[in-house]
Amino acid sequence: MSKHSQNCKVCNTDIEGEIYHLGFSDMEALYCWDCPNVLLIKDRDFFSGNGIVFPNLMAGDKGWQEYNKHLLPYYEKAEELLPKCKCGGHFRFMAPPRCPKCNEYLAGKGYDNKPYYRNHKYVFVTIGSVYLEDGKFHEST
Repeated sequence: MSKHSQNCKVCNTDIEGEIYHLGFSDMEALYCWDCPNVLLIKDRDFFSGNGIVFPNLMAGDKGWQEYNKHLLPYYEKAEELLPKCKCGGHFRFMAPPRCPKCNEYLAGKGYDNKPYYRNHKYVFVTIGSVYLEDGKFHEST
């Protein structure tokens, strides 16, 4: 993890936080759909251990859809395993990061009228996070 600053495209505030490279930190992360909180899953076998195996399809493979839309049904099933966020919202695979000041999307509204498709390499944690470790969910302090 390392310190990171990003400008919110909606309220023009410079947001400070921590950025994690998910591959190097060997974890998965999902943003809350309704607030800036993040769920950090530090158990690489959590989904497969619960019977969810994401297909690794490439362009041209049978079943592949652009922007990895073929993963949407797997995401929905996996999200059923997750706790609710403390705000009452849900952690979602397709949720974009939100600004802790204005609660809008950090990259701005609309994403050029395209749905947001997550980047699997990094997560930007600005405020409270929840993490799964040793098979249990914990709130960070």
